[in-house]
Amino acid sequence: MATLQNIRNRSGLLLAVIGIAMLAFIMGDLFSSWNSGGPSTIYVGEVLGEDILVQDFQQQVDEGIENWKIQNPQDVLNQITIAQIRDQIWNQYIRDLVMENEFQELGIDVSDDEFFELLQGVNVHPEISKVPTFQDPKSGKFDRTRVLGYLKQIDQDETGEARNRWVAFQKYLIGLIKSSKYNSLVGKSMYTTNEEARIEFSSSNSTASFNYVAIPYTSVDDLDVQPTDDEIEDYYRNHDFEYQQEASKDVDFVVYTAVASEEDEAKTKFEITQLITDFENYDDYNLIVRRNSDNTNSVFNYIKEDQLQDPNWKDLFNAKKGTVLGPYQASSGVYRIAKLVEIERRPDSVEARHILIKPTQTMSLDSVNIKINAFKLAIESGADFSLLAKKNSEDQQSAVKGGDLGWFTEGQMVDEFNEACFTSKRGDLSIVTTQFGVHLIEVTKYSKPVKKVKIAYIDRNVEPSTETFNLYYSKAASFAGKILNEGIPFDTLIANDNLVKRSDQKVTSNKQNISGLANSREMVRWMHTSGANSVSEVFQFDNSYVVAYITKEYLQGVSELDDVKEKIKSILIKEKKALKISESVLASDLFSIGEANSTTVINNKKAVFSNLSIEGIGYEPELVGAIFSNESGLISAPIIGKNAVYIVEITNVDKRQSDDNLSVQKSSLQKQAISYANNVSYNALKDAANIKDNRVDFY
Repeated sequence: MATLQNIRNRSGLLLAVIGIAMLAFIMGDLFSSWNSGGPSTIYVGEVLGEDILVQDFQQQVDEGIENWKIQNPQDVLNQITIAQIRDQIWNQYIRDLVMENEFQELGIDVSDDEFFELLQGVNVHPEISKVPTFQDPKSGKFDRTRVLGYLKQIDQDETGEARNRWVAFQKYLIGLIKSSKYNSLVGKSMYTTNEEARIEFSSSNSTASFNYVAIPYTSVDDLDVQPTDDEIEDYYRNHDFEYQQEASKDVDFVVYTAVASEEDEAKTKFEITQLITDFENYDDYNLIVRRNSDNTNSVFNYIKEDQLQDPNWKDLFNAKKGTVLGPYQASSGVYRIAKLVEIERRPDSVEARHILIKPTQTMSLDSVNIKINAFKLAIESGADFSLLAKKNSEDQQSAVKGGDLGWFTEGQMVDEFNEACFTSKRGDLSIVTTQFGVHLIEVTKYSKPVKKVKIAYIDRNVEPSTETFNLYYSKAASFAGKILNEGIPFDTLIANDNLVKRSDQKVTSNKQNISGLANSREMVRWMHTSGANSVSEVFQFDNSYVVAYITKEYLQGVSELDDVKEKIKSILIKEKKALKISESVLASDLFSIGEANSTTVINNKKAVFSNLSIEGIGYEPELVGAIFSNESGLISAPIIGKNAVYIVEITNVDKRQSDDNLSVQKSSLQKQAISYANNVSYNALKDAANIKDNRVDFY
């Protein structure tokens, strides 16, 4: 890339230490599983008249998968997270295409000289200066020489990954700079006048005191104000723009959940019983547990008698080492065998301190171990542990305290760290490698040793067998077959078989799951290509079989009158109630009005002109506006609010004005205007890009 060569010619610049870590941060977590269901197009979408090949989009998704795995090594991917991340990629992909087109239209670009200056000049770009690899490890300040040094060794990576990461980061950084220029350009077009600042000051500082009577809409019976069909139709014609809708469908469905039978439970108990002999005789209990337990999150720590997690272990605590208990039911649907694998006298708790050094792309694990061993030798020769920790430890929370971790009990630290602390003598220096890096540990104090045991266990979940699954599938297939082949109505079958009908309404094509059905995206995709009155074949979601029936289809555009009739009816009822209440207010003082309407006068309430909510009343913009438009001492006409009809008496209005310097208000309004403009400008460009989203054909 020309820009890269330019940089290197000028002393070799900063290379992507931003490597995987920075690239992962840049692109966000993403990943996906592409469902190859035979879509009718090879294009996942269209922007500005240009088709987007699904392969191009999928490539970015695949890169996102790897980044997510790097950032979340302990987590398990699920369909919900996949969908969320795929949406993130799509939105960013669209933004990049739309904005790059706008940059070209406006001539916004970044020259090589400008880019080089932002990488290692006087005003280095924040994305560079915040990278830990480019900072002095002692001062934490940005160090240009580290940038240049990194760039010079870029081609030492024979795989080419370092260069690829740099090119990707360079592209990202140039995009940030272009966006900054564009936002600045848009922001410069916004201007706040002095008059706007004065209005803002007055709105925020004008207050009013008032008394009021509230006549709730519930005081009028709905039956007394029912709208006619003609009134409903008139309202619909005049307000149809308010009832725009996405294309969607309603669906009914029945769920057959496979539940383990008595035979399945007996089989599970028999299988775990067969493991007892191996569990008793096998010394490597961790290996046999990993191979045979359904509980993959088991952690076996040393525990005291009062820390036993399972009440069945009470007798096991005082048993002979190697004793196996069970099988017994640990919880509903779970059988367990437990073994007493260790008995020791260990401290109840310890106090320790440590120095942590983490491997990086520029410091291998071997180099870290050499550094840690040097610290150990220095301390053994008289160096101050606390001072070395403060200067060198990468555990910032403990480093400021000289590496001190305070007191902690068994199991609070990761296994390797925990074992070193609870088996060391006071003053011993131990080197331990964990998932966080390499630690130099010193136990400074420990409590009196007590009896502790370690109990390992194997869990087996009672799950439906293949035969049981087949039985429930047959039931679901029979249900679908009676509709498809015999023409029996869906609801009739529900009633005849005494089943529970479940539903979801207004399901759009981009919805990830049917309500109440996990991992049911496949059913949403089927709905997208099927019309009203369609009946599905049998879907399987986890342990459930589902048969679905589309009951209604909504086209994109204005909702049908029948679909919004009840909403319109409730609006008209409220309007009629407001009119009836308003016409009934005949008295000229609050007390009489309240008495006539079986309510009371509320005194001494306060309102602020810029706040459309009033304490004790709620969100009532019409009421706030009326309060500040009435004169003090007068009784207002009925004010139609959201929750009631109000009659108010203004006791005092303080409309504050200011001739002082309004620079604070003006600056605040200007920032708000710029932020708003930056957001809506992209939305306007996006709307004009005529985006077509075909992802439902693939995912």
